[in-house]
Amino acid sequence: MKKIILYELNEVPRKLFNFYVEKYPNSSFSKISEKGILFNTITKDTGELHPWSTWPTVHRGVYNSVHNIRYINQDLSAANSYKPIWEILSENKINVGVFGSLQSYPPISNKYIKFFLPDTFSPSPAASNEELFNFQKFNLNLTSDNKAISRDFKLHQMVMFLKLLNKGTISFNSLFSTSLHLFKESINSKYKSRRSIIQNVISFDLFKKYLIKYKPEFSTYFTNHVAGMMHRYWRDLFPEDFNFNYEDKNKFHSKSILKAMHLAENNLRFLINLADREGYEIFLVSSMGQQAIDRGKYIPEMVLREFEKFVKILQLNIKNYKLLPAMQPDYCIEAIDQTSLEELRQKLLDLKDIEGKNIFLERYEPVGLKLNLFLERSQALVNSKLIKIKDINYPVEKLGIEIIKRDIGTGYHIPNGIMAYYGNSKNSLIKYRNIEIETNKICPTFLKMFDIEIPKYMGSPLI
Repeated sequence: MKKIILYELNEVPRKLFNFYVEKYPNSSFSKISEKGILFNTITKDTGELHPWSTWPTVHRGVYNSVHNIRYINQDLSAANSYKPIWEILSENKINVGVFGSLQSYPPISNKYIKFFLPDTFSPSPAASNEELFNFQKFNLNLTSDNKAISRDFKLHQMVMFLKLLNKGTISFNSLFSTSLHLFKESINSKYKSRRSIIQNVISFDLFKKYLIKYKPEFSTYFTNHVAGMMHRYWRDLFPEDFNFNYEDKNKFHSKSILKAMHLAENNLRFLINLADREGYEIFLVSSMGQQAIDRGKYIPEMVLREFEKFVKILQLNIKNYKLLPAMQPDYCIEAIDQTSLEELRQKLLDLKDIEGKNIFLERYEPVGLKLNLFLERSQALVNSKLIKIKDINYPVEKLGIEIIKRDIGTGYHIPNGIMAYYGNSKNSLIKYRNIEIETNKICPTFLKMFDIEIPKYMGSPLI
């Protein structure tokens, strides 16, 4: 029986991979490229590229023009005809473990699902067992509270952390790494900008525990910690992309992407050792990549902090709406019925800055009873700190909105990514080494490796 681990290293491009291997020639990234195979990938998803759309392409074997998954916490019923890889495999009696893969909520349950932890934007902490449920509850609480910028830990979060530690859910390795990082934050506030990478330490330690315990034939692990650092600090690691003087770069931030890659390196070293010992095959996939972007002058952002205030000032009934997790500057609101949804959409058209520009924009048409919104930046709003509703000006805090400043984004999504392979099927895949692989071919390749019939709607596999 095949045994495959899909390590989902979100958005890492070939440029960063090569840079890291050249700088650290004895790393596991170097080993996987020398003893395995490194591929270039491309996604042909349409519209603005986002990981919550490109990862379903990897998992389902069809592009978003077919699966039509466009935003976080979208109603996925329209994509039911294109099942994700973990569902197909478990239906074919293959033992499966899922850990954090995007758009994996709600968790599925059958005798072949050995563990299932949905992504960190899930609307509830539902998971395959009580331990993962409690971990996800803690995870979602931190993700929600630290949206856009890192904030001080709250007492109840520390209590949750200690309970997870006491039960063995969080390892002592994670405790040490977290404590060390928080200590660094206490003496240098710059370290707050790196706090999100600690999520990888905590989550991968738990993934290792489940991987060793259950040894599923197919498992996934998703991590966004490198992507987050690239978005903010690409310019500091690759100043030449901006005609930027090396002397002018932020030396602290120039190391942030590498610090995140070091953690991925630790993950990969464990996985390679496991593969050598127990015959696993590793697929490291990024779904797409990033490159330099010049966003021009930075305009501070708005964050919706108090949803109840927001709904109240729109003169709507809070009982009819629920704010679901999404990634800044996106927001997802679920309405109780179609009438409430349409009423909300109309009310949002009245929200403008003092120059008459709309603030809450619909990026996509609603799917079911869920509405995806984008908070448009506005210098006029930042200057005035006012939002106009029809002819009345309101202070932004009256709507539960906070204006924040954070590091300007200098890296953004591109369709070109990577896939690295390590295992005993090298001879079957090596012919693709210098060929650009479409990401919709990854899922059918997995099915072929497990000798499972490939659905007709998918493309051809690589082997």
